[in-house]
Amino acid sequence: MIYITRPSPEGDILTQQLNQANIPATHLPFFKISAGQGLNNLQQKLNQLTASDIVIVVSPQVSHMISRHLPKLSFPKHLRYFAIGKKSAELFSQQNGVHIDYPSEEHSEGLLPLLTDLQGHSVLILGGNNGRQLLSQTLAEKANVTSVECYFRQPITYPATILANNIDQQNILVTSVDHLLQLDTYCQNKHKCEAQLIVTSPRIFEKAKQLKWHKILQIVSANNQFLFKTILTLCHNADNISQESK
Repeated sequence: MIYITRPSPEGDILTQQLNQANIPATHLPFFKISAGQGLNNLQQKLNQLTASDIVIVVSPQVSHMISRHLPKLSFPKHLRYFAIGKKSAELFSQQNGVHIDYPSEEHSEGLLPLLTDLQGHSVLILGGNNGRQLLSQTLAEKANVTSVECYFRQPITYPATILANNIDQQNILVTSVDHLLQLDTYCQNKHKCEAQLIVTSPRIFEKAKQLKWHKILQIVSANNQFLFKTILTLCHNADNISQESK
């Protein structure tokens, strides 16, 4: 069984793709996503930016919330746009008709080297509540940085035994440290010894080691298409090993 912890709609889509490929998967999001208060004055903040100022999109949830609540929002063409990951970039570009760059290593550390010529410019970071502060803290040394809460994450509560069965057969996909910390509240020590944890960044990998997970697989992208192909390969390899051992 594959447990997909990423929020909707990406988590729903990936779960459906896996089930259609005859791989048992369950969507187990740890956060409910709703509109953030920063959407109220986002257009005003965008209009105040000048040529070559920077807008950073931290996740696909930014585009989902803007599309749902501000479909007529206008993004000026004279700004520089960046996203942390490929999915965030593709979705944002498709919806808003602007060119947006993203790093090959899809995390904040990978994005930072792309953010050059900051002196005297403003940076608008479009993200969620209680997000990671690495980008804002690092960029604030050279630029005027403003973070905008485009979405709000609220933890979802499950029964304490939600993951108690068939622990040795579980694969759990985690795409953020916050998801990992929520997962930890439902895990027994047996999970950390026997279940396979799949993570999408070095930061999540290191945190999982600190939490004493034994079987951690780090992959290089949180893009759904990449995740689907990776999980498909893992499951097929596991099936082959199982057949050979009989």
